[in-house]
This record gives sequence, structure tokens and C-alpha cells, in this order.
Amino acid sequence: MKDKSVLSWETRLHIAIGVAEALNYLHKECPRPVLHRDIKSSNILLSDEFEPQLSDFGLAIWGPTTSPFLSHGDVVGTFGYLAPEYFMYGKVSEKIDVYSFGVVLLELLTRKRPISSDPVKGEDSLVMWAKPKLEKGNLASVLDVDLDKEVHKDQIARMTQAATLCLTRSARRRPTMSQVIRILRGEHDLDERVTKNDLVVSCNNEEDDDDDDDDEVYPESNAESHLSLVFLDVEDKSTSVGSVDVNRYGHRSLQGYLRGRWS
Repeated sequence: MKDKSVLSWETRLHIAIGVAEALNYLHKECPRPVLHRDIKSSNILLSDEFEPQLSDFGLAIWGPTTSPFLSHGDVVGTFGYLAPEYFMYGKVSEKIDVYSFGVVLLELLTRKRPISSDPVKGEDSLVMWAKPKLEKGNLASVLDVDLDKEVHKDQIARMTQAATLCLTRSARRRPTMSQVIRILRGEHDLDERVTKNDLVVSCNNEEDDDDDDDDEVYPESNAESHLSLVFLDVEDKSTSVGSVDVNRYGHRSLQGYLRGRWS
């Protein structure tokens, strides 16, 4: 019998769009931009009707207004969701939230933890395991087996595209949340082999496209160092503001609903 706690595809897409809209509001529609800095599934609460609510603003800060990045010496957040430029160099912008949201999209697609506490070889980091497969179009090997892949093929492809773009290693090449919303809603006409640069150029006139001089494409060796530190605290005890499965209003976290296959 199918687990009743497994989220339907329609619900997953609804959650993704709702959280994307919340982040777009924080980044672009507030009087001053706000960076959440701890986007993760346990900070997304769901009502009885599965309406998503972004929670836990304990690490939020004002975003930069005069330059693309801020520099912070103290790195906070949750391992498995941290953008490389933030973890390695303390660079802060709205794009660190975009990266973390990309990890949440991977969770919705795969129903796997960002960091496995009992890792199978090669599957310890969700991003490092899934992203190369998604970029090659090998979706069947990573998607949650409970998803009806044929019925929702186009929508799954769009969420996959959005996740891949959000997880681009270079912060400047990641989309804005307004672009992500357009992809998830099907408002952007994506070609089968659309490239990251094609998307940014066609959708985004808000930033200069200076990717040729981009110095934020980090070597894989640094990613390995990142991962080794992750396993020092795989349960997120020291680097995360904690969240419970059910808050005082009775809302359960997205993490709780995805936990069925997590070990």
C-alpha cells in the first residue's frame, strides 16, 4: 500500500512555487532586500492544506543595496545547503538563498537528504550525487520512485531545470527567484537543451552579464573539503538554528513529510 504521507507531485510543485514567491518577495519586494540565509526543508512549514510558510528568520540579514555582495566572516546556516562562495569566502548575496532553494528542489525531486548520515559510496552529498546526473538528463536514476514521471513529465523537467540552474557554482550565473518562478510556472519557453547562459541572458536584464571574467567558479577540491567538514556535524547541531517537525500552530515541516524514505 502506498505511504499516505508521500507528497503528491502537485503538492510538491505548489510548495516549490510558494517558497519561490516568498523568497522573491524578500529579495525584491521588501523596502530593503532581506537574505534568509537558512533556507532548508525543516524551515518550510505546511498547513493542513499544504500551504507553505517560510519560517525561522533567526539568521536573516539585510541584503546588499550598493554592491552585489557583502562579506561576512562568520558562516552560518546548515551544511548541505550552503552556497560555495559563502562557505569558502564569506560572500553574501541573494544568490546564497537561491542556491539553498536549489537544494530544496532536489529534495522535492529525489526525496533524499542533502547530507546522508549513513552514506552509500558516492551518495553522501545530494548535490554532488544528483546534479551531474540531472545535467546529463539521467532523471530516472535520481527521481523519487513514487513520482508519476510520465503524467508530470514536463513539470518535472522544469523543476529539474530550475534546480540545476539554482545550483550553478558561480553565483552570478544563478537565476533570480523571479526567473525561477517563471520556470516552475511554465511561463518561460525552455528549449530541450537550453543552457544556463541562454536562460540568464533571455530572462535577466537586472545584472551585467560578465561571466567571462567570473572568478567564482570553484575547484572541485574545495567541494571535497566542504563535504569533509559537513560530516563533522551531519545532524546540523552546531551550524543551524533548530526546527521541530510540528510548530506551536500545528504546522508540520516539509522535512517531516519527506522523511519517509530518509534513514
